[in-house]
Amino acid sequence: MNRKQRRELRKNKDLIKELYSIINKYLPDLLNMFSNLTDGRNESYITYEMKTICVTRLFSLLCGLTTMTDISSDTFNTDNCIKNLSKICGQDLRELPYWETIQDVFVNININELRNIQKYIVKTLIRSKMFDKFKYNGAFQLVFDGTGLSNHDYNLNNNCLIRKHKDGKVSYYKYVLECKLVVGNIIISLDSEFIENEKMLTEKQKQDCEIKAFKRMIKRIKKNYPKYKFIITGDALYAVEPIIEICEKNKWNYIFNLKPDRLKEINSTFEGNILCFNEVKHQNYYLSTNINYRNHILSAFKYI
Repeated sequence: MNRKQRRELRKNKDLIKELYSIINKYLPDLLNMFSNLTDGRNESYITYEMKTICVTRLFSLLCGLTTMTDISSDTFNTDNCIKNLSKICGQDLRELPYWETIQDVFVNININELRNIQKYIVKTLIRSKMFDKFKYNGAFQLVFDGTGLSNHDYNLNNNCLIRKHKDGKVSYYKYVLECKLVVGNIIISLDSEFIENEKMLTEKQKQDCEIKAFKRMIKRIKKNYPKYKFIITGDALYAVEPIIEICEKNKWNYIFNLKPDRLKEINSTFEGNILCFNEVKHQNYYLSTNINYRNHILSAFKYI
């Protein structure tokens, strides 16, 4: 959504009501699940209920506000918005929660409780059958990719990934691995796993990385969605035998980008097939099937 689309969206005075109607129809338990989140705040200092905190942040995002500070701006914090959110949250609001209040609460929310909400959203939408037409051979496509969240000149929370530069400078990074369910032109977050150095006792220890995060996440996905078939999709980083074995063990299909420095035997065979015309040539791509790689039968294709 671009800036112009966000501006047009916010012009709709009934937008909050319409969004609530959609959520209530397709995810009827969602807002009540916010109420059940563990609240670690001192009860003596609580002004806004947990449901109000979460609903305010959710609806601000749905209204196209991408930053926390926008919540407290005149664009969102209007009398009409306060009135509508008061009814939705069941709390008499004179003002919306300030963005720093929301941020302080979110910092201490239990990640596993949020994952349960995430699982509820995904399973409820899948069970509605609305996405069945986007399956391929009965399987949903999952896309995995690591995303940089922020970088610092200090070790925030003492668990950042560390990069040492040639000039001696040290940078600290926050990364997360995202798993997205792809259904047509809709992308839904199915799971998230932080890539971070929680227990780095010495500099000789290996840092956390995207592949390690993938292995942690994939166990959770198998546990949460044991009966579903998936097509695991990723860039060339995932084109290694251990990841292939994980996919085949779980009876999932997989599509990975193939680069010369990854799975070199497959690359060599595929390029040889192209030179020898031992492949299927279509209008705009080459396709080789039944490539044998260490007891794995693979296919490779290349756009031309």
